[in-house]
Amino acid sequence: MNKTFLEYVAEDIISKYGTDLSRIAVVFPNKRAALFLNEHLARIAGQPVWSPAYITISDLFRQHTDLKTADPIKLICDIHKSFTKCTGIDETLDHFYGWGQLLLADFDDIDKNMADADSIFCNLKDIHELDDISYLDDEQKEMLARFFANFSDDIDSELKKRFLSLWSHFGDIYHDYNRRLTEQGIGYEGAIYRKVASEQTLHLKYDKYLFVGFNLLQKVERVLFSRLMKEGKAKFYWDFDEYYMPSPSPLPSGGALVSSAPRTSAPRTSAPTNLTTSPSQHLNLSDFPNELDNTDPDIYANMRRPKRIRFISSPTENAQARFASNWLLENERYKAGRKTAVVMCDESILLPLMHSLPPEADKVNITSGFPLAMTPVASLVMLLFDLYTLGLRKKGTTLNPHYLKKLMAHPYAHHLQGVHLSQVHQPNSPSHHLTTSPILHHIATLIKQVGIATKPEGDPLTQESVFRMYTILNRLATLADSGDLLVDNTTLRRLVSQLVSSSSIPFHGEPVVGVQIMGVLETRNIDFDHLLLLSCNEGNMPKGINDSSFIPYTIRKAHHLTTIDNKVALYSYYFHRLLQRADDITIAYNNSTDNGHTGEMSRFMLQLLVESGQKINHYSLTAKNQPTPLMPKPIQKDETTLSKLQQISRLSPSALNTYIRCPLAFYYQYIAHIKEPDSDPETIDNRLFGNIFHRAAYLIYKDISDHSPVIEKAHIQAYLSNRKLLASVVDRAFEEEECKTNNGLQIINREVIIEYITKLLKIDQQLCPFSILAMEEEAKVYTSLSFTTSPSHHLTTSPSHHHLTIGGIIDRLDILTDKQTGKRRIRVVDYKTGNQPSSPIKNIDEIFDPNNIRSKHSNYYLQAILYSLIVSRSKEWNAANHPVSPALLFIKQAPANHYDPTLHIDKHPISDVTVYEEEFLTKLKHTLADIYSPDTPFTPTDDRKKCELCPYRMLCGL
Repeated sequence: MNKTFLEYVAEDIISKYGTDLSRIAVVFPNKRAALFLNEHLARIAGQPVWSPAYITISDLFRQHTDLKTADPIKLICDIHKSFTKCTGIDETLDHFYGWGQLLLADFDDIDKNMADADSIFCNLKDIHELDDISYLDDEQKEMLARFFANFSDDIDSELKKRFLSLWSHFGDIYHDYNRRLTEQGIGYEGAIYRKVASEQTLHLKYDKYLFVGFNLLQKVERVLFSRLMKEGKAKFYWDFDEYYMPSPSPLPSGGALVSSAPRTSAPRTSAPTNLTTSPSQHLNLSDFPNELDNTDPDIYANMRRPKRIRFISSPTENAQARFASNWLLENERYKAGRKTAVVMCDESILLPLMHSLPPEADKVNITSGFPLAMTPVASLVMLLFDLYTLGLRKKGTTLNPHYLKKLMAHPYAHHLQGVHLSQVHQPNSPSHHLTTSPILHHIATLIKQVGIATKPEGDPLTQESVFRMYTILNRLATLADSGDLLVDNTTLRRLVSQLVSSSSIPFHGEPVVGVQIMGVLETRNIDFDHLLLLSCNEGNMPKGINDSSFIPYTIRKAHHLTTIDNKVALYSYYFHRLLQRADDITIAYNNSTDNGHTGEMSRFMLQLLVESGQKINHYSLTAKNQPTPLMPKPIQKDETTLSKLQQISRLSPSALNTYIRCPLAFYYQYIAHIKEPDSDPETIDNRLFGNIFHRAAYLIYKDISDHSPVIEKAHIQAYLSNRKLLASVVDRAFEEEECKTNNGLQIINREVIIEYITKLLKIDQQLCPFSILAMEEEAKVYTSLSFTTSPSHHLTTSPSHHHLTIGGIIDRLDILTDKQTGKRRIRVVDYKTGNQPSSPIKNIDEIFDPNNIRSKHSNYYLQAILYSLIVSRSKEWNAANHPVSPALLFIKQAPANHYDPTLHIDKHPISDVTVYEEEFLTKLKHTLADIYSPDTPFTPTDDRKKCELCPYRMLCGL
C-alpha cells in the first residue's frame, strides 16, 4: 500500500515544525484520526516528540466562548416557550416536540451559515418587502421569484394561510429564543459557533492551528479559518483525489458537474456526475492553500490506480455479517491488522457482525460502540414505562396483567426485590399514579437497584449499560423537576426511546491495533488496504437524507443554507475518499425488497459502475441450507386423552367449530389447555373490535329497555340524532374493555365503531316496534344432548353413551311481528363486524363441512342455528311456542334499506328453525361422536391457509 494521507501529513509536520509540537494544535473533524496521526508522528520522528494538542472543530469553537452547549431536550423545551410567547398559540409540548426539533435544526443551520434570519423569515404576504434584495445574485433572485409566485393574492388556501401565520413569527421566535438561551449562559451549537465567528478578538491558546481533512465548510468555519490564516496561525491539509475534483474548465452554474463518458485508461476530463463536493473543494483549495503538493500523484491520484473491486448482493443483513468472517479469513486479511476495515453503512448490523467474527481475528477494534438500545436494561426500562403508563387501568388503581406479565418475564425482574418489587405489585401504591417527574425518579430508583444487584456478577457491559441508563433517566428527571419538561407519558416514553437509541457503550482496547470495525463517519481521514463495506444500500449510503425543514428548498438555496444537495455531496465525499487509497475493495448490499428494504445498491455504487473505468466483479450470497418443512402429525387418543375428554361436561359452538376447522387445534385448546398468546392491549384485533362493538350495542339497548319494554323508532332516533351521545357510549365500551383510545389507530377504530353502531340502529329502526328478551350475559342458553360412540378396537369392547351440555351466550334475543305473516317471531341475532360469506349455504351438510368455513362462514351458521334450536324448545324463552329464526347481522356490508339478516338455506329464509332440527341434530351428534370416539385421532387440517392465523401454528412447525 502507498502511504496513507495521515502519514503524508505527519511527514510534513515533522519536516516543517520539528519534534517540539507543544505549541501546535491539530484540528480534525472528529477525534478518531488523532490516534493514528499521533502514532505516525512518533514513528516518523524516530525520537521523543512533544506531541501537539489534538482537538476537534467543535472543541475549538467551544474553547472561545462562555456559553455552554445545552441539553438537546432542554433546547426543545425553551424553543417551545418562545413559540407560545411569540405566536400566542397554546400548543402543548407533546404536540410541539417534533416541530421544535425541525425549528431548532433550521435555526442551527441559519447560524452555522451566518445567514440573516430576518431576511429569510420575511413576510411573504407583502411582496414589496423583497424590493431591497441587491445583495442577491441573478440566480438567487430567480429562485425567490419562483417561490414567491405561490404566495400571490390570487392563490389562496387554508394551508397557505396557516403557513404564512407561522412563518411571520419565526423571526421573532428566533430572536426571543436566542435571548432566552443567552440569559441562561447556554446555546445550541450553531449559535455558539456564530458567536465565536463574530467575535472581534479571540484569545488563542496555541501558536499554530493545523486543520486536517476538512471538506464541506460552513460559513462559520470559513470565517474562523480566514481570521486565523490572516494572523498567520492556520495551515491546511486537504484530503481528496483528482478523480472527483473539477476540471480546469469553468464550472457549470450551481456547481452541477457533468461527467464525460466512462473512461478506460485515459485521464478523466471532468468529475463524476453529481459529486457536488467538487466545487466546495475547489473553493477550499483556493481560499485555504494546501500544505501538501496538490499535483503529487502519489497523494492525490490514487483512484486511477487499478483496484480489485467486488460488488456482492445479499438476501439478508445477517448473511452479510456471516460473509464478513469469510472475507477476513480470505487471503488472511485479518493479519493486516489496522490496514483492514469493515465499515458498517448501517450500524444495526454490529451485533450479528460481532458474533460472526472468526476466532483467528483475535485483535479487533470496534469504534462505534455497543448500542445501549440492544442491552437488557434498555428493554427493562421500556417495559417499566409501559407498565406505569399504558398498563394503568381503572383510573390508575390497578395494573394490566398483560404488562405485568411481560415485566416479570424479563431476566432482570428478579432483581426488583423488596420495596421496589412490592411497588410493582401493589395496586394502591402511589407509583401507579405517576406523572412525568415521579415516574422518572421511580424508574431510576429501580434501575439503581438492578445495578446494585448485578454488581457482584462483575459483567462490565451490564454495569456500564445500567450506569448509562441511570444517567439518562436522571437527566430527564432534572428537566422535569425544573419545570422545563412538561409532557405526557406517551411523549416521555418516546423521548427516552430516542435518547437510548442514540446512546452507545464504548469498547475499551488499543484503537490502532487490529482489524477496524467502524461506522462511515469514523473513517474520515483514515485509509485502509483492505476494505469491506456492509449494507451499502440506497438509504444507508447516503444515510437518512431528507429535506425536512420549515424553510423551503428555494429559500435555503438562495440564502446559501444547507440543502439536500449538500448532504448528498458530503456522503459522496466520504464514500469516494474511503475508496481512493484502498487496493482491495468489497462492497455488499441487501438486494431483498421486504422489511422496508428497497433492494437497491447505493447510487454511489452505480456511479462507480458507470464512471470509474475500474473492472468490477459481481457476486451473490446464497444460503446453502435448505429449510426442512415440518408436517404436523395427528395425535392418537390414549387413556389419558379419553379421560380428559370425559371431564368435559359442556361444549360451546366455538369449540365445535374449532374441531370442525382443525381437530388438532381443538386438542391443543380444550384437551391440552394450551392458552392462546395474549393480544397486545394497545392494538385492536378482530376479537377486541367485536367485543367493543357488542358492548356498545348492549349499552344502548339496555338503556332503552330499562325505560320501555318495546323499542320504538323514537327511542332509536334519540341516539341517531345525537352523535355525542353515541360517541360517549362507544367510549364507555372502550373503557370497560380496558382499551385506551390514545393513539391514531385506536382513534380510527373508535370512529369505525361509531359508524357501525349508527348503521345497526338504522337497520333496527326499520323493524320497530320490537322487544328485546335478553342480551349477552343475560341470554345464556343451554341444552343436553345424548349420543353414542362406536366400540374401540384397542381400548373398549362396547359402545359408550355420553351426555353433554351444549350452548352459550347469544348476542341478542328479540321478538317482533313478522311483516309478511303478521305473527310474532323470535330472532336469535348474532352481530358480525366482518365480511359476508362469498357464497350461500345450500344444505345442512355444508354447515359441518370444514371446507366451507372460510368461503361460506359455515361456522356462523352452526352457532346461530344451534342457539335457535335451543331457544325454540326452551320454556324460559319461548313458552308461547313462537317460531324462532336465526339471524346474522353483517354490519359492515349491510345495505341501508330493507335489510333482513335472517339466515337462508339454499335461498330460503329460515322463518322457523325447527324445520331443520332433525337433520341438524343428526349431523351434530355425528360430530360429537367423532370427538369422543377412541379410534378417531385429532388430525391437522389439510387447508394450510387456515393455519396462517392459528395461534398453535408454531406447535405444528409451520
